[in-house]
Amino acid sequence: MSLAHFVPILVAGLFAWRIYRRVRRNIGRQKLQPRRTVTSLVILSIFCALIVAASFLQNINVLFAFGGGLVSGAALGFVGLKLTKFETTDEGHFYKPNAHIGVALSLLLIGRMAYRFWVLQNYTPDSPHPPPMQSPLTYFIVGLTFGYYLVYQTGLFIHSRDKDESGQKSFAPGDSNLDSSRDRS
Repeated sequence: MSLAHFVPILVAGLFAWRIYRRVRRNIGRQKLQPRRTVTSLVILSIFCALIVAASFLQNINVLFAFGGGLVSGAALGFVGLKLTKFETTDEGHFYKPNAHIGVALSLLLIGRMAYRFWVLQNYTPDSPHPPPMQSPLTYFIVGLTFGYYLVYQTGLFIHSRDKDESGQKSFAPGDSNLDSSRDRS
């Protein structure tokens, strides 16, 4: 097996692992980890800046599509935060994200990427499809995903830092607490 055969297999494996991790973080109770949220915010911000910079050089329609996706995703991020349930136990601070939104966004992005790879396998300049790296719909979906996670991760970070002096989580009105027995004591 040559290196030319090994690299695509390695990339596909890495891509599959990242998809699994992304979907896994949208299902079930998760520990609030401020360092992880900051790392995610930094990485997402860098990728957003790179996409915007590249869009200026290539196609302005791609930039508008990405921006529209960011705005729509940010609105969806606020909805996701509203539907997130937070819990404080002796083990630490946890949250349970709304699985429907996160999984739906992940599947939408995966589906679009798979479709674009399939279409571009036999791409020719006279093809009715946009050229590689210039599909406004793909950039809209990427912007939607980035906008959602930028707002959602920011909200998680703010929530993880919003503690009172006793170390207990202070919940704003409308926030749900999974551990309702703790509130009764």
